Amino acid sequence: LFFFPPDAPRPDTTMAALATPVSLGAFPKSALGTRRAGARRSRVSPRVRAAVETAPAADPLEDVKVGAAKLAIKLLPGEGGLKAIAGVLPSKYKNTFLGLIDSYKAQMLKATNGDEARASTALTSIFKDMMTAYAGQIIGTPYEFPSHHICIREPFDYYQMANAYIGSLVEFDRSILRYPERWTAIQQALDRGENVVLMGNHQSEGDAAFIPLLTEVSHPGLGESITYVAGDRVVTDLLCKPFSMGKNLLCVHSKKHMDDDPALKSAKMKQNLNTVKAMQRLLKQGGICIWIAPAGGRDRRSPDGTITPDKFDPAAIEMLRKLGTKKGAAKTHYYPLAMATYDIMPPPVAKEKSIGEERIVNFTGAGLSLGEELDVDPATASWAQGLPEDADLTQALADHLWEKVNEEYKAIEACNVPGGGAVPLPEGAVRPVRPPSVPTF
Repeated sequence: LFFFPPDAPRPDTTMAALATPVSLGAFPKSALGTRRAGARRSRVSPRVRAAVETAPAADPLEDVKVGAAKLAIKLLPGEGGLKAIAGVLPSKYKNTFLGLIDSYKAQMLKATNGDEARASTALTSIFKDMMTAYAGQIIGTPYEFPSHHICIREPFDYYQMANAYIGSLVEFDRSILRYPERWTAIQQALDRGENVVLMGNHQSEGDAAFIPLLTEVSHPGLGESITYVAGDRVVTDLLCKPFSMGKNLLCVHSKKHMDDDPALKSAKMKQNLNTVKAMQRLLKQGGICIWIAPAGGRDRRSPDGTITPDKFDPAAIEMLRKLGTKKGAAKTHYYPLAMATYDIMPPPVAKEKSIGEERIVNFTGAGLSLGEELDVDPATASWAQGLPEDADLTQALADHLWEKVNEEYKAIEACNVPGGGAVPLPEGAVRPVRPPSVPTF
């Protein structure tokens, strides 16, 4: 999770003990928004904008230039206009974005049963919003993510932009929300000022949107309140950044990317330490829900076409266990969470180090399955009983958690097959309702 090389100056012993080397992957990621009925008032305003957003621009004409660009985007004439303005993107993103336009249009045709007019309207509306967000990053001062980023909802609503883009790709009639009563228990725990840590697999760039999308109607406000542990790519890749700006994030630099630019290594280490401190502060404060992918990246499809959740890094799980059970932290609950989201925004076949991967999308179902609350105390947990005296308890917990996630994943994976036909509801599951945040075209 956080990387301190052997020759680096160490923080104080308490923080150093927590800063165990773990590699976390990338994902775009949740937001604070409307407060659900009966919920405690958040100590941080959901409308707060990071300081870098409000700092004076280096170019006195920057606001004028960005404003002009946004006006031009608003006046774009349909799909042709989108493709024309895509030409202003940096070269490493231009072809990717043009390909994404074509892929998204094809899926909107499926979503609208071949209605060309509706598909074109959906594409144009959604992508104009995206281009508006990109304009601020390309022409204006690029946003820099702090260690603890709070979602940005105004003057531009990045959270809603992501819901419209990703939600329009979700085939809700084939989607699955398993064990909604466990989401209710999480909601109630947060309302009491307790913490929740969700640990599970990670499959697509859009994973931070699926909890909000699939629980918006059944558990209003819950998905918006989640904070995601986010890696390098989602805060540096131009095509990811606006989506990340609409989520609550704890930003880290994984050890596998720490040495990509030696000149930035010291700053990355400093931000990682600040993130550890922010996470500890939030857990002490209470009422926080944190999502983390202990595998360190997205699952990948095997050569035989099957998908299995990637194995978890024990150190990532141990980090959250230590922080959540540390003296002074509010009571913390741990849950295994399986996601079946792979084919909505499938990752590249091979893991790529460079920024600017190809993007393709599919219109299909998505699934969430929340396992039973997990006891992380080896003294009382069933998974720790009967182990040899010299057993690695950290590894044993990671193995147990992975088994639970894999078990839940198998129950929902069928919903994520594009064009797969009807999907029966597994035991304990409901069909999530298409939420109001996903526009109808």
